[in-house]
Amino acid sequence: MTALTVARELRQRNKGETALVLERGTWWTTPVPTIQDREVETYKFLRDRGQPVQFWSSPDYFKGFIDLYTRCFRRRRNEDGLYDLVTFGRNGLLGMAKNDGVTIMRASGVGGGSLVYSNITIQPPDLVLGDPRWPTTWEKAERDGYYALARRAIGNGALFALQERAHADDAAVPAPPPPNPVNTGLSKIVARSSTLDPGFRDPPTHPGLAQIDPAKYPDATAEARADDLWIDRARVFQLQMSKLTSDYGSVDLAINDKPLGPLDRKAKNYCERHGRCNVGCLPGARHTLNKQLMAAVHGSVRGDQPALGGFLDLEPLAEVDLITALPAGGYRIDYRQRDPDDPSKSAVRHVTADRVVIAAGCVGTTELLLRCKAEGTIPNLSERVGHSFSTNGDYLAFLDRTRFRISLTRGPVTTSFAHFNTPEADPDADPAKFHTIEDQGIPRAFASLVGNGMPLLQSLSRGRRKPLFVLLATLKYSVRRIWSYLGAPFRNYRRRQWQFESEDELVMNMMCIAAMGRERSVGHLRLGRGARETPLRLSRTDNLPFHEDPIYAEIEASLARFAKQLTGEERSFRNPFLSPLAELSGSRSITLTHPLGGCPMGKGADDGAVDEYGRVYDASKSGERPFHEGLYIADAAIIPTALGVNPSLTISALALRAADKVIEELPPEASAASSGSPPASS
Repeated sequence: MTALTVARELRQRNKGETALVLERGTWWTTPVPTIQDREVETYKFLRDRGQPVQFWSSPDYFKGFIDLYTRCFRRRRNEDGLYDLVTFGRNGLLGMAKNDGVTIMRASGVGGGSLVYSNITIQPPDLVLGDPRWPTTWEKAERDGYYALARRAIGNGALFALQERAHADDAAVPAPPPPNPVNTGLSKIVARSSTLDPGFRDPPTHPGLAQIDPAKYPDATAEARADDLWIDRARVFQLQMSKLTSDYGSVDLAINDKPLGPLDRKAKNYCERHGRCNVGCLPGARHTLNKQLMAAVHGSVRGDQPALGGFLDLEPLAEVDLITALPAGGYRIDYRQRDPDDPSKSAVRHVTADRVVIAAGCVGTTELLLRCKAEGTIPNLSERVGHSFSTNGDYLAFLDRTRFRISLTRGPVTTSFAHFNTPEADPDADPAKFHTIEDQGIPRAFASLVGNGMPLLQSLSRGRRKPLFVLLATLKYSVRRIWSYLGAPFRNYRRRQWQFESEDELVMNMMCIAAMGRERSVGHLRLGRGARETPLRLSRTDNLPFHEDPIYAEIEASLARFAKQLTGEERSFRNPFLSPLAELSGSRSITLTHPLGGCPMGKGADDGAVDEYGRVYDASKSGERPFHEGLYIADAAIIPTALGVNPSLTISALALRAADKVIEELPPEASAASSGSPPASS
């Protein structure tokens, strides 16, 4: 978001300045025909331009899991993998390890976290953004304006949204042409297929919500109507949550869906309800940022010219090691340029720039700044670097043997949410206990592992990514299958055997949820010491284990009420990463995808690593500009507290605001370092 915004300004200035994105991952695309690319030309289009590119894993069965695990997980000798599992801790004797209590799944690819996120764009309630730990000067109107801009930038494209804003601010600026495709923007996908009207509640319990209407489902047992159009998971989740909170509804999704009624223009790729958003959208319907970057830097397979050609460049497989402040101003960035044919090999390179925007994600940005601090390459960084880390209250849990057919594999991976402890739902609610619960689908490639699923997930949380683990998983799966097939001729004719159930049936009566909440945000990241420690270590400043943060008790209490609605019994959702088995094996941890903080914003260097615009503090300076000139952070690392909701929209809003500040501080004339000299080898 920041690169697109700044490069657009550089194009308008036209003073020879360019922006360069160093992306440590590779390009990813779908291997099957889509509405917009029926001949699967995107892969060849990128390869012809010298770009490294890989396909999403496409099988929806057990071999899909093997493909994901062996090819798509980033590890040694597979540095172009998509999924990067980050563990924190210390290796012990005889293979024993001490986990610091957190495991993070993040993405490594052009487009970053958007490649694997659940597409959810939720603005946190004002009770979160009004927390005094947010040292922001934006009033509600400005804040809501940036969130609205972020929605348009995600749903319709950053360049479109910025041109639209410029036209609204200045009548002399041309309005952007209306998007030719008819189904751009954000969608609420809860119907069984596109073009269906699910029939939302009118009026909703609170303004702006899109909800199911419980009055249309009077039969509490069957909870279905003859003309029901809802995805089962969305229908069951919202109907049962409506009995627990009035603040529930359908999430805004960064996914295209075909609109109601006939189409008189070309449609873009649209959601086909495959249920595999997190492992790669085969129809290409998700609004991943690699699409915007490809259009800006390389154009399109349909012949469109690069939107920012000559003003924005992108180097994939470029992993930054260090940033050094130069005595005369500007910065030197040292990075490893990996070989596309063998990413385990790399060449050391560097590039210089007047301005550097760090956006490597919460973990990557914090590790990089801690390394610069330890090496002294950026002097006088704040002592707050590494602080205010938050798990965002992330919590994943499963409930089996529900009394409803839920169909976990159908639809987008998430359809609905429910908020707890908000003023809208309860005027006497405690804001510190605010949390969100969302439904979570399961890709078919993982549904087939239902018999082994929990041990596999626990092994993943310990960081087991070696070939032996995959071999054992395959062997266990195969032995069970072979044994059952040998007995099938003697039993299947009497009663259908389990091995002939589809992946959909295996998880038909299971609910999976993802929860988030207002965790205390007191984590502290530091560099590991010695070969036996991971590159980063993690602890809480209050000395509590991460899973004992008070918000998790609140989440579990809400889930217990939800479980009773789903089963009619006193039963509990199970978090596989916090089970007794995980505790015995030393792998008990909060496993999450929404880490926040590490370089928190503050009013000064004493209480923050950056200011509200992401400008990095220089602790030796005072006055109006106590910053390292030209050094910014524009990602989740600057968020000072847990959000309690999916953070992608907030990250985008903050990045767009930071980009505006970068543009505001551009000098009238370009300097030599901004003139687009190519990266230099060192």
